[in-house]
Amino acid sequence: MSDVTEVRFPNASGTGEVRGIVHAVEPANAGLVIAHGRSNDMRNTFVRRVAEAAASANVWALRFNFRYVDTRSKASWKLTAEVDDLLGAVQFARKECPGLPIFAAGKSMGARVCALASADGDVAGMIALGYPLHPRFRPEVKNPPEWPKIVKPALFIQGDQDPFCDLDRLRGELRLLTQSHELVVIRNAGHSFEPRGAKRDTFLEVRDAILGWIDRQIAGPSSTS
Repeated sequence: MSDVTEVRFPNASGTGEVRGIVHAVEPANAGLVIAHGRSNDMRNTFVRRVAEAAASANVWALRFNFRYVDTRSKASWKLTAEVDDLLGAVQFARKECPGLPIFAAGKSMGARVCALASADGDVAGMIALGYPLHPRFRPEVKNPPEWPKIVKPALFIQGDQDPFCDLDRLRGELRLLTQSHELVVIRNAGHSFEPRGAKRDTFLEVRDAILGWIDRQIAGPSSTS
């Protein structure tokens, strides 16, 4: 059972305050910072379930709001403010979880922010949940992915019916990564892993992929080879 607490902490630059919710566990074997999508916030059901799943596996978890949510504005150009917020969350996690690996997970736009921030020294690896590789149903648009920033182990979880991410193109882009990476495809699922066809709880598959990957990262390189 985790201890759920609302918290506030500064962004990395110290220019603003970020609100979050901690799912604390004892003992913890890792930390996970979870970033929401563009049109959601930290109370989004999917984001909450990721945090709860992490805590159930003894992973300390923090979900937080990008500041634009609380100021009722929009995400910044090139996501610079959101990277600042995420790195503030990572710094907060580092203080709360000394000596433990800290992973960053993000849904949709939050995944892009994680990619941009993943080179930070306190980030042990990143998890992309529904990475938006291109505009809706337009895989020919070559928005440059944030790959040059990804220099840590990475897990990508994608629905095979996601209109924002053509899987063939994603597989080609992933081959450019220099660090270890995994792609887990959720069958008959959309951008937010909503099931297509027969009703089922696709989150169970997402949960197993996240927790299995974190376990392998904690265990070390031999477990991921």
